[in-house]
Amino acid sequence: MLAGVGCKWVLLGHADRRHVLGETDELIAAKVAKCLEVGLHVNLTVGDTAEAREAGKADESLVGQLSAAAAGISKDSWGKLCVAYEPVWAVGDGAQPCSPEEAQRVLAMLRCWVADNVGKAAAQAVRMAYTGSVNEANAASYAALADNNGFVVGRAGLDAGKLLNICSALAEGKVTASDKLLGS
Repeated sequence: MLAGVGCKWVLLGHADRRHVLGETDELIAAKVAKCLEVGLHVNLTVGDTAEAREAGKADESLVGQLSAAAAGISKDSWGKLCVAYEPVWAVGDGAQPCSPEEAQRVLAMLRCWVADNVGKAAAQAVRMAYTGSVNEANAASYAALADNNGFVVGRAGLDAGKLLNICSALAEGKVTASDKLLGS
């Protein structure tokens, strides 16, 4: 139905769907496969909770979510996928945002997992995004991350002016990051 009404992208795996509605990795993987099958692009959100992080199992949790979905993704479909890292522990009123250094570490780890388990072409084709209380004040620091291709914006996106500033920070950060890679 979504493809039929002109949708191009679908968001799957968001923490609210996983933790409030009980969507499992298996259900999300089935949704990912079906969406790709009908021509939709997928924003697959993977996230670690405070409990997983405190138990030293954050990376294991993230890789488990990604690997479950990867089982239904063909090697040539990774360009239709965006993996969004959502540190669940860093989202919401009063939460301490994830540091840019930690966000980069996680995004790089996820991209390496794709390279090692699917292939280098898939790792280059997949987009990686950060979603964890992105706002005007911190967008530039996340935008400059080497493995971050964008954002999934929550509440800050409800204000058009704030959203425009976040988008501008992303555009400026990617130019800066590209310049750094080129040695300019």
